[in-house]
Amino acid sequence: MTPPSVPRSAVLALAIGLLGAVVALPAAQAMPDTPANRRVEAERYERAVPVDRVLEASIAQVAALLPAEHRAPFAAQARGEIDRDALRAAILAALADTFTADELAAMTAFFGSDVGRSVSAKMTHYMRKVMPVVVGEVQAAATRYAQEHAPTP
Repeated sequence: MTPPSVPRSAVLALAIGLLGAVVALPAAQAMPDTPANRRVEAERYERAVPVDRVLEASIAQVAALLPAEHRAPFAAQARGEIDRDALRAAILAALADTFTADELAAMTAFFGSDVGRSVSAKMTHYMRKVMPVVVGEVQAAATRYAQEHAPTP
């Protein structure tokens, strides 16, 4: 049995329609960049990347710099003293002030995914490796600049 013949014009129309849908997709997903939309998207992002998770990671990072006998007491004290509601409000305000509604939506989609959570968990380790090199290079450049532009006696 041979497949039925499909008119070439129908295939072309379908292809153009699909192409148009793909091209229009980003525009259809764009939302107005209003303060209200930014706030909604900032709150969605915070649900995907909770302030408590970020705070706990930060406390653990600082505690790791302390002598072993001070790590647990420091972490307990920090957890008890930090105003999580004020921190959350500050983070939400900074997110809404810094990023567009679409950027926040994209951040939520990425960092809320399994891959995004994995990337986020590895970022501190990556920064620990990279930042000493970056800072060293910038300091060396600053030293060379200072030497080249030092006033001559």
